[in-house]
Amino acid sequence: MSGPTLKDIDLARHLLRVDFRCTRDLQDALQLLKEQLPEPAFRAYAEPIAAAIAAVGNALSNRVIAEHPELEQEIDASLATYGRIL
Repeated sequence: MSGPTLKDIDLARHLLRVDFRCTRDLQDALQLLKEQLPEPAFRAYAEPIAAAIAAVGNALSNRVIAEHPELEQEIDASLATYGRIL
């Protein structure tokens, strides 16, 4: 990647929060499905949901961090202090 294409740092932070919220919601859905479905049915949902989580991370967080590596420390600090991204 040759230099930041997402120049607005606040927009970059917003995209990180969107990724973390989306991932958290999908993980919650997986947990609910695991509790409610028999294993074969759960697996049928789990694999595509896991792929969606990975795709969102690749589309948002990985790209934003590559463009703004300084945000990685902000993420780590927020997770350490609050257990989530603020």
